[in-house]
Amino acid sequence: MMIVASVIGVVLVAALSLFADAAHECERTCEAGDTRTCYYTFNLQEYHTMSRACFNCPFNTTDCSRPECIAADGVARPLITINRQLPGPSIQVCEGDRVVVDVYNWMLSDTETIHFHGHHMKDFQYYDGVPFVTQCPILGGSFRYNFVTTNSGTHWWHSHSGLHRGSGVFGAFVVREVMDPMAWSYDVDLPEHVIVMNDWIHVSTIDKFLNRFHYIGDGHVENILINGKARIFEAQEGASTPVEVVKVTPGLRHRLRLINAGGFSCPMIVSVDNHQLTVISTDGVPVEPYVADSVVLFSGERFDVVLEADQLVDNYWIRFNGIIHCTYHECVQGAVLRYDGAPEELPTAALVYDSNYPPGIVVNPLNSYGTAEEEVTMVKMNSFEPKVLEEQVDKKFYLALNFNFVDNLYFFDPEFYTLNEVSDIWQTPTPQINNITFRFPLSPPLSQPSDPQPTVCFYDKEPPCEGNFCSCTYVLELGLGETVEIVVVEEGLIGSGNHPFHLHGYNFHVVAMQRLGSLTTLEEVRALDDAGLITRKLENAVKKDTVTVPEGGYTIIRFTADNPGWWAMHCHLVFHSEMGMIGALHVGETSDLPPVPEGFPTCGSFMPDI
Repeated sequence: MMIVASVIGVVLVAALSLFADAAHECERTCEAGDTRTCYYTFNLQEYHTMSRACFNCPFNTTDCSRPECIAADGVARPLITINRQLPGPSIQVCEGDRVVVDVYNWMLSDTETIHFHGHHMKDFQYYDGVPFVTQCPILGGSFRYNFVTTNSGTHWWHSHSGLHRGSGVFGAFVVREVMDPMAWSYDVDLPEHVIVMNDWIHVSTIDKFLNRFHYIGDGHVENILINGKARIFEAQEGASTPVEVVKVTPGLRHRLRLINAGGFSCPMIVSVDNHQLTVISTDGVPVEPYVADSVVLFSGERFDVVLEADQLVDNYWIRFNGIIHCTYHECVQGAVLRYDGAPEELPTAALVYDSNYPPGIVVNPLNSYGTAEEEVTMVKMNSFEPKVLEEQVDKKFYLALNFNFVDNLYFFDPEFYTLNEVSDIWQTPTPQINNITFRFPLSPPLSQPSDPQPTVCFYDKEPPCEGNFCSCTYVLELGLGETVEIVVVEEGLIGSGNHPFHLHGYNFHVVAMQRLGSLTTLEEVRALDDAGLITRKLENAVKKDTVTVPEGGYTIIRFTADNPGWWAMHCHLVFHSEMGMIGALHVGETSDLPPVPEGFPTCGSFMPDI
């Protein structure tokens, strides 16, 4: 049940033990005039699945649900957690609440930052959580994120440091509102109906990364977790691990909030046996309701769907079929949709892998050409709030996402082993934007604006290069209030992949999306555009903050640059972004920003003259 507050306008502190996951007092029905300060404590720590906290799990399934036991799919592996939970604590508040998150870094050596994905941080730019762009990373000690929620919807929080997001540092972040424009479309919106899915590997993320980029390992994923739970991976007599159960009331319409927190290239097809899903929101923004039989979520995306409990009282599978890097191990996972009154048992239907979409309508398909009637891309959907965009924009940028075979200094050595001097099996490609690998600044230009920034380079200017490897802090400059269009091209040179593109600080209108083939080039797309052969949807285009870019195709986004600051934009796959598929959007001037918080940490290089 939701917690209905009786105290208005007070500061509420969760009465939590160090690692407890009790319901937070800010998790409530939103009421006019009731805004609160909501405190959360995040203790960051290296940890392990199937730890001593699990006692006799998986042979005693009840033990798998003990406090601080992360059973996952029963495979023991290292990970990084907040409060020894997977996912981490769920933040569920009301629009206008102040959210205060105190992060304590208990890690042995690593740094940390937390990004609140989907929240625009307008007037609170210093808490966007990108290391060396908006803040100095947290090395030991603590850091307080402190902001007021200004845009509602289904968001999530996650680490933006190194590989930590893929290691387990993420959780739900839901901002509800008093007057929900979609309230007419559902009867029930419960905190426990937030569903966080993530792809799952059976080694540490750093091990997977080093094996992939410095050895000859693969990028395959072994499994999928739903709210941190999964069926036991390897059958053992008398052993089992819990699966997630979503309880519904017969006859009512339930809002399910779906979040793909995956870090790897593993889009997920979500469907529910014997039920359809009505999509009412994506990335926190309402859309004109669309009835579908399945929905595909790429890393970072969220979809709110309404499920009507209109079938026989029983248990049904909510199915999660992974594709791309989930196909090799045929990753499929299930959560139980359990009607009130149904027996506490698993559904009788078989749960087997299927990389095909279920029959009927699929929303947000992978690498769609956009022509099939049953494949509904984001361009085919309509915003719930009517809006007509202007024909012209103030600035336009073209960004090519690709893997390039270059002598990346992180992978190769120009003296001892260049790309062309090693055999094919060792020729690791480099993820880049416009043939540039992003290099983080020496200090955050947002919070230390007077510092020199020797690593910065700008769009349409020659970047610094060593041989064929170009690396810098790649920046797109915008004046405050300018309208902008970004044409994002996925050239498709490496495999049948896909790049989910995420922009911090904004949501954007998706005005065009098309796959041209398995291969294309930025020049080809620009030529089509110059010839007037790319049609844009300027009326009622949906708004998102994370969008798929089809392999061998393009996605075009538009927005007004009304939020000053330094905002990251990047592929949302953790290996791709950490190896340089990032850019920075610089909007406005320092004078457009609120003052840097008093005592805000500073950092930078120490390289005195000798």
